[in-house]
Amino acid sequence: MCLGTIGLVTALGSARCVQVRAGDRDITVSLMAVSDAVRPGDWVLVHSGLVLARLTEQEAMDALELREPICEGAP
Repeated sequence: MCLGTIGLVTALGSARCVQVRAGDRDITVSLMAVSDAVRPGDWVLVHSGLVLARLTEQEAMDALELREPICEGAP
């Protein structure tokens, strides 16, 4: 089972929310769990509708590469 999702912030929303492109989905997630500033173009780790961390592009690429074989076929 995969618990976290790596995504790219595409737009700022209202009330500390952002739009994130995660794979083929666009999701709205809350920034309530992070103190870092998050902007469009940032990579983030998302779980249960919350951004848990801002990632560097390299960290995001590494995580996506590791996640692929583990989560094949996961919903």
